[in-house]
Formats: sequence, C-alpha cells, structure tokens
Amino acid sequence: MIRALISDLGNVLLHFDHRIIAQRLSEHFPHTPWNEEKEQRFWTLVQEFERGAAETDVFLREAGMLLDAPGQLDEEHFRMLWGDIFWLNEEYLALMRDVKSSLRLVMLSNTNPMHIAYARERFPEVFAPFDEQVFSYDTGFVKPAPGIFHEALRRAGVPADQALYFDDIAAYVDAASALGLHAYQYVSVQGVRDILNMYNVPLGT
Repeated sequence: MIRALISDLGNVLLHFDHRIIAQRLSEHFPHTPWNEEKEQRFWTLVQEFERGAAETDVFLREAGMLLDAPGQLDEEHFRMLWGDIFWLNEEYLALMRDVKSSLRLVMLSNTNPMHIAYARERFPEVFAPFDEQVFSYDTGFVKPAPGIFHEALRRAGVPADQALYFDDIAAYVDAASALGLHAYQYVSVQGVRDILNMYNVPLGT
C-alpha cells in the first residue's frame, strides 16, 4: 500500500533553465572572460553550495572572484540574477493538492538556500501542500546519494516500498528504485496521474 509521495522540485513542480543564469551573468559582468575552465569552476562551486559545504557568504565571495567582481557580490542583486529562473507547473501542483488527502507528501531537491529563499517568496503555494521538505544543502547529501533518499523516507515516516517517487532525471529515479522506492521519471502530469491510478491512490476533490 502506498502511503507517501516524494516529489522532486526542479523541472517537476517548478520548471527552470540554468542557461538563463549563464546569460544573465554574461550580461551583468560583460568584462569577465568566461571560458570553459571558469565555467566549470563556477558549477563546481554551485555543487558545493548545494551540498551544504559552502555557506552563502562563502559562495558569494568565491563567485565574485570568478566573476572578477570588485569585492563581495551584493547578495540581493545576485539573488535576483541567480533566483529568477523558475516558472510554475500549475497542473502538477494541482495534482499534489488533489492527492494530499490520501498520501503524506515530501518534497526532495538538490538545491541551495538562495534558490529556496527566492522560490518560497515567489511561489509560496508550491510548498504549502507538502508535509516535509528535504533539501540537499540541509542534509549534506545530493541525489543520487542514498543518504538523501533515506532522509526523505525518514521524514515521510514510511518504508521504501510504501513510497512513490517522481523525478525528471533518470539517474535519480534509478537510484531511488535501487533502494526499494516505487520510482518513476516525470514526463507529464497525465503520466503521474496514470501511475497514481495504477496504485489505486484516491484523489481528493
């Protein structure tokens, strides 16, 4: 029996595009030489930020150095450049609201505190249906590490075989499946609805 649903955030509940960040950085820091090596260093820094290994002030300082910014980046300015990359998947959110009366809902995401702060402010309705929210920077684990899935299951309060999991990235779905979750790659809202029906999960009205 399915008792919990664990859902990814990015490109499931909130669509996003990292290319927007790259474009904005090139526009706002036009004198910064942006080569392949520097770009790789930047995204490595982002990964550390998402793992919780770098605090926000450290991330801003290191990012500022990579961007050749004078002094530390202004947090509010960079937060807008960095955060305003999301748009809402309204149909998926509506489905989560429908299923909330039947299942315990847990949000699970590889993300960072700046993106979550922006998303909470801009899209508070996205977080409202979820009983628990598990973020990589809080746990010290990033998907596909088993630790982050174990934490999501702990917060859901169910064993792996009683949880559905939806993620847009196939490798993360495979990792969750290996731990015993009923994991599926997100492609469409209708696909999720069909899977819920397959497991006889009732939808609220």
